[in-house]
Amino acid sequence: MGYFFIHQIYTVPMREMLEQIHLNYIKERYNSFPDMRLYTWKVRKGHARVINVYSGKRRVESHRTDTKRGQELLRLKDEKERCAQILSKLESEWLARYNCPCETVKITHYGNTENKRFFDSLKERQNSMEFKSDIRYRGLPYRSKLESDFARIMDDYGIPYKYEPEILLFDGERKCPDFIIYLPWLDLVILIEIFGRCDDVNYVKKNNGKHLAYIFSGWLPGHNMLSFYYDDKTPYIPEMIMEEIETLALRHYLTITGAA
Repeated sequence: MGYFFIHQIYTVPMREMLEQIHLNYIKERYNSFPDMRLYTWKVRKGHARVINVYSGKRRVESHRTDTKRGQELLRLKDEKERCAQILSKLESEWLARYNCPCETVKITHYGNTENKRFFDSLKERQNSMEFKSDIRYRGLPYRSKLESDFARIMDDYGIPYKYEPEILLFDGERKCPDFIIYLPWLDLVILIEIFGRCDDVNYVKKNNGKHLAYIFSGWLPGHNMLSFYYDDKTPYIPEMIMEEIETLALRHYLTITGAA
């Protein structure tokens, strides 16, 4: 039996399990949101919006949307709706791929881990270089369409990310990688660099030193660091981006479970 065949029968079920974990994590997250309903009421000088929170059929909270708590609930409602969109996407992709509903699997809740604390501590957009493009996503500027598209893909799959956070390297220097993403269902932090001029040899050589500095600082290609080499005019294929992330996630999963 050839290596390729052995590799296939071993990794395909493992990838399926990772997809189950991802989908079930998003489902649990969606189910954790309270039932929130928005109403518009006529008042003497116009209209007022009220958001109610229910537990079963019982209303447990009611706030006007122009109050602090009302604003918090509106943001929570928006987050729930985005989570519903992610869940719908993952479920439809699962059905298309496996032709059956995704079974419920037990999710490990890692809690307040060192990786989570590190990710939460990162502040976004610390790169002081001027933005030279007018590319925006969700109202915020990005340096290239490749970067804004990557952010959109992460949002589509429910993967938290920080754009251009500042990190400390082994020699005390501070760098701002393009992204750092976090997979909470595996407690995995991944550094992402996107190179948009891979047809320019000098551009690629210029960034070799950055790669070495990351490696010496504990960011290892294929373990907790990914580099994407593209041409600025070539669009992403989201499935290919996710396949690379899932390959790295699979290696991590095999390590933490001892399955390797």
